[in-house]
Amino acid sequence: MKRWKEPLLHLSLVNKLILAFSVFVVVPLLLIGGVLSWVYVENNRDTMLGAAVETNKQILSNIDTSIQPLLRLSMLPIQEPTVYQIMQKDYNKLQYPLLERGRDYDKVNNLIRNGIMLYSETIDSVTIFQANNHLVFGRSSSEYINSDYAQQQFLQEGFVQEIQAMDGQYVAVGIHNDYLLSRQGVPVVSIGRAIMDPYSKQNLGFILLNISVDKLRTFWNDSALTENTSFYLIDEKGRIIYGQQHEQIGQMASTVLDKDFLDKSASHQSQTYWGNSDQYILSSLSPLTGWTAVTVIPKRELFSVAYQMAIVLAVSLIVLLILSVMIATRVSHTIMKPLAVLKRKMKLVSQGKLDVQFEPQYGEIGIISNTVDNMLRNIRELIERIYREENEKRELEMLALQSQIQPHFIYNTLNVIKWMAKIQGAAGIEEALGAFTSVIKFTAKAQGTYTAIGEELEFIQNYTKILDYRYMGKFEVDYSVDPSLVHYRTLKFLLQPLVENAVFHGFDGIAYKGQLKIEMYKDRDGIMMEVTDNGKGLAYDNQEEQHKGVRDPLNSIGIQNVRERIALHFGQGYGLWLVDASTGGTTAIIRIPVIEDEGKDELK
Repeated sequence: MKRWKEPLLHLSLVNKLILAFSVFVVVPLLLIGGVLSWVYVENNRDTMLGAAVETNKQILSNIDTSIQPLLRLSMLPIQEPTVYQIMQKDYNKLQYPLLERGRDYDKVNNLIRNGIMLYSETIDSVTIFQANNHLVFGRSSSEYINSDYAQQQFLQEGFVQEIQAMDGQYVAVGIHNDYLLSRQGVPVVSIGRAIMDPYSKQNLGFILLNISVDKLRTFWNDSALTENTSFYLIDEKGRIIYGQQHEQIGQMASTVLDKDFLDKSASHQSQTYWGNSDQYILSSLSPLTGWTAVTVIPKRELFSVAYQMAIVLAVSLIVLLILSVMIATRVSHTIMKPLAVLKRKMKLVSQGKLDVQFEPQYGEIGIISNTVDNMLRNIRELIERIYREENEKRELEMLALQSQIQPHFIYNTLNVIKWMAKIQGAAGIEEALGAFTSVIKFTAKAQGTYTAIGEELEFIQNYTKILDYRYMGKFEVDYSVDPSLVHYRTLKFLLQPLVENAVFHGFDGIAYKGQLKIEMYKDRDGIMMEVTDNGKGLAYDNQEEQHKGVRDPLNSIGIQNVRERIALHFGQGYGLWLVDASTGGTTAIIRIPVIEDEGKDELK
């Protein structure tokens, strides 16, 4: 086993696929095809004979289905009051017999045409015979009637006497010639029934429905198993109703078919088959009419079909063998070529060339190629985004750093002026300079990007105090801050641009006192900061001013700067939104994450 396993492991994928196709496709096809061919040849006989028996049964079933409505139509003379009364008349006792008979003749014929002939295409002709006057009283064809035959021989026919003897039961009459309504005496089969008085049981006559043999021929169309398969329909007396040759119609079946078979089939009630050296003879018996359907199949034709199918199957297997090898080769190359391309490009990726492009592929290889292509595209986009964000962060930090250089000098100068105002007793100037000095001191801090919320709040309080002096009490400030938030950390200068925007632009030109409310509270996993004013609202002069806000000439950090810093440090789910306030002004809403670690400058 190891001797075979080692060489197989070293085969290329192409050879492995060809070998796999040969073993798992071709070999089973050869084995199964050979076994099935042998089994088919052995069992073909029983299968085809069974199919022939079923065909016989179906033919008889079709005939019985067509004759069944005729049994109901044969009851019409008894069920129809008009016909029943006419069948009881004795015209010799009437005053005008010819006139009365002519009228009744028309009534009965109209009833035959409209009540019987229209309901079945199988019926070829109909005859109603009245016993009291020995008259053929109704018939489907008014063009011709053989009067001599009707008066002298018709009642002497064996099938007529059998119908009258059955006392109202239906009789399936086998093959006979219709000399009454046909000039040439065409062969027909019939359904007859005696018309009995239900009270006196008197025989009033009979009805005879004839079916042309030519109409029965349609039941055998396209049902032959072989080219020379023969079909016969034999009546209850052993006479041929239908045969392969027209001359056989009416002959005894024993003169055409095997006598031993006829004796054997006569002893069976359903179906049987008989085989001799040359042919198979199959039969099925109809329980409705007593007729027998017979199929004769030559043996040589039956097995020639089986042998031809075996040859076709063998040739098909050889073709499948060749096609399997060709398909295996084609499939292997189809798989190997995309894999080779994928391998070569992945080698370039491993060397750091991330700009490799993959051509569109199909199937599983296409899925892998598209996945790798998407991965490389995401990597390139990630690298570009990180590079862009780092540049933006450095620019913003440089901007904040530059804003801190000038305040150091201003802070020292203002501190000297503050002490001079205190020495001279100018309390208002001292308080204003103290607030301004605190603002400059907070602005001048250089370490870190984050600050405590308490420090940011203290900065805003000093900033609003300076604005209050500047606008001489034009607005009031209300603070609503959760005390538990003062130790959390936030980005510097988040609220100052919002307060500045509310005072400089929201309260500009209003005739009433401005109200400024600053709120801070915790919302699930974030901290909410809101700056609400009752000023003019969001009616800016232009869209750019509304979107970006107004920049402070002192620190150059505007509303757009706040948005960008929040997005850069915290990502999606956090930001700055401007909405209309319920008081008629504007509400600026900031949402940032909860940062507890005092030494943490970045959010993971």
